[in-house]
Amino acid sequence: MRLASIFLGIAITVVLLAALVLTRMMVLVSPEVEYEIREVDTVTLPEPPPPPAEEPVTDDAPPPPPPALADLTALPDVQLPAVPVSQVKIDPTTAVDAFFTDQPPSPLPQPTAPRKQVKGPKKSARPSPQVNVRPKVKSQYSLGELDQKPRLLRNPSVTFPRSIRNASSGRVVVRVTILPSGKSQFLSVVSSTHPDLIPAARRIANGSRFTNPTRQGKAVKAVMTWPITIKK
Repeated sequence: MRLASIFLGIAITVVLLAALVLTRMMVLVSPEVEYEIREVDTVTLPEPPPPPAEEPVTDDAPPPPPPALADLTALPDVQLPAVPVSQVKIDPTTAVDAFFTDQPPSPLPQPTAPRKQVKGPKKSARPSPQVNVRPKVKSQYSLGELDQKPRLLRNPSVTFPRSIRNASSGRVVVRVTILPSGKSQFLSVVSSTHPDLIPAARRIANGSRFTNPTRQGKAVKAVMTWPITIKK
């Protein structure tokens, strides 16, 4: 049974291979194509006409007239300046006055020699008078312009105002002038802790005495800001 099945398989394989080969051969073989040849009728073209005969050219024949040109009107050129044209007709038969050229020309003017300038003695320039300009002296100086800051020598005693109860001291900044003798003078109030202290500060500014303010060793007037403290 086993051998029979083997042979059966081989036979089926051979049949399949043969069928495959036949199919391949049928595809490769193409059918024959027939071609039909037909005759074509020829067409005869007519002959072209002969060229026209040329006319003989003779020397006595007149040349043909030139072609007519269009009437062109001259246009003025706007880029050129206008030229005046005289409308007066000139008569060529008009008599012309005769002139003579044998007369000698008038002599040319002779150049005049330049005049020599006589130089006189040079005037000596007068020296300008020297004006002694004195340096401007200032009427008063600040503390930075003095030889040294003035020192307080004495000041009057004052009473602390009774109206000020919530403070035991106050301060008034005043501006004063110190004379060359050292006496001070009140100028103005700069600030104060209480207005009731200003009268006392004014009295101190007018009654105090300082060392003499000097500039370059000379007594001068000075202006300074002085903070005055007043206590009870």
